[in-house]
Amino acid sequence: MPLPPPEDNIERGTGLTRNSEPFIEEPTTPEPPTEVSEKDIEDAFYEDPDEIPVIKLNVEEFTTNLQSFMQGQMEVGEGDMSKALVALSPELASIPMPKLKHVSRLRTEHQVYELPDSHPLLKGMDRREPDDPSPYLLAIWTPGETADSVQPPEIKCSFQEGGGLCNKKTCFSCNSTREAQAQTVRGTILVPCRTAMRGSFPLNGTYFQVNEVFADHESSLNPIDVLRSLIWNLPRRTVFFGTSVSTIFKGMSTEDIQYCFWKGFVCVRGFDQKTRAPRPLKARLHLPASKMAKQNE
Repeated sequence: MPLPPPEDNIERGTGLTRNSEPFIEEPTTPEPPTEVSEKDIEDAFYEDPDEIPVIKLNVEEFTTNLQSFMQGQMEVGEGDMSKALVALSPELASIPMPKLKHVSRLRTEHQVYELPDSHPLLKGMDRREPDDPSPYLLAIWTPGETADSVQPPEIKCSFQEGGGLCNKKTCFSCNSTREAQAQTVRGTILVPCRTAMRGSFPLNGTYFQVNEVFADHESSLNPIDVLRSLIWNLPRRTVFFGTSVSTIFKGMSTEDIQYCFWKGFVCVRGFDQKTRAPRPLKARLHLPASKMAKQNE
């Protein structure tokens, strides 16, 4: 039988013809994918194991939820409920605050206040370098402390029995009362190392740590008077004072050393802002173990 023409295919029983070439459906061009940078991917799925998580607890909401849960699950007496809420009430909870100063043989730990760049206490100070990772800090003096005192005296003054106050700078009781009445405290400014060096490196041939601060020599000798209202809401940080960084960390656990570099600071020298020269730390900030032994003798 003769074959039909190659371009036409006659369907049997119909007079219609159609193209015998196969129909090929081409897929549409895919849309360009949304650009996702590597940084976004890392931020979304990468968890830094060295980062310390910060957990914020709403005490009032937590107290209310706990009380509702306890009332719904069990019958709790009035006395038991009051005991359960004592630890959660911010007015009744008695959580001891860390001491402002803790003295040990190799280091002296100070609780200090972090000063923002716009704080009034920094008026007249060098502006903090843009690439300086450390802020200005304020170390508080205990009433009765002097620049050369290691531990503040805690003996009650006889003048207070008669309703008066003595004029001794080393009197803990009278100076504490005087500062409380004036709503002031005394403090020493701690200058971040990069700002103290105005971005240069190093300091008289010595190298410093990233989280190192210098004790301002002027306010180490003559502390500045600070209104309590100026530092009331400032965050508190930890500074370890010592003769050297290796001495400070000697005997400390790995976790404590890591915490110091994450959240804390070290200080091994004073700094004279007028002459731009280093100065030894005053005994109030830290007294070396060798000098402490001689003082005890």
